[in-house]
Amino acid sequence: MEPAPFIDDDSDHDVCWFCPSLRCPAGGFDVYERPAPDCPFDPADGFRYTADRVPVCVHPYKVGLPPGRYASEGEPVPEARPDRERAGPPAVAAVQDPAPPPTRLGARTPVVRERRAPAPYRGPRPAGLPGQLAELRGWLTALAREAAPEDLADVLAGAEAAALERFPEDEVLAVLRQVLSGG
Repeated sequence: MEPAPFIDDDSDHDVCWFCPSLRCPAGGFDVYERPAPDCPFDPADGFRYTADRVPVCVHPYKVGLPPGRYASEGEPVPEARPDRERAGPPAVAAVQDPAPPPTRLGARTPVVRERRAPAPYRGPRPAGLPGQLAELRGWLTALAREAAPEDLADVLAGAEAAALERFPEDEVLAVLRQVLSGG
């Protein structure tokens, strides 16, 4: 019998659809703090690997494991529950009260987390912001399709900043989610 993946369809997870945690057991992949040159995407299959073809996850806060070379160097996998609440990316979530060490195996004191607002975008805003919310989706879709891959993040950040000056935040977020999910 093949070992079960670290995160399965029954767990409440927010990992990427291509995360090795969905296909490898605990200890069967490495976890890096962030994308790095020594774990590039393989264009043949779209997954990240080390030079020795060890699968790599680059979102420790999503997979619920601290960075570690679990498969490549045999580091022990810490006791973890993939369905536990995870913090957002380190730059987004701030811990107000660090949790004390566990009192018994698996027992932790809840941690209060506070989301910080992102820094305001100071770059250029794309031209042509529509006057009606109903037209925002088409405008954002066109901008995303026309942007060069290396410019996409800046184009979307500028478009979001421009849209937030005219439309309610929850509406802009909903439209961005639709556009980015292809819906």
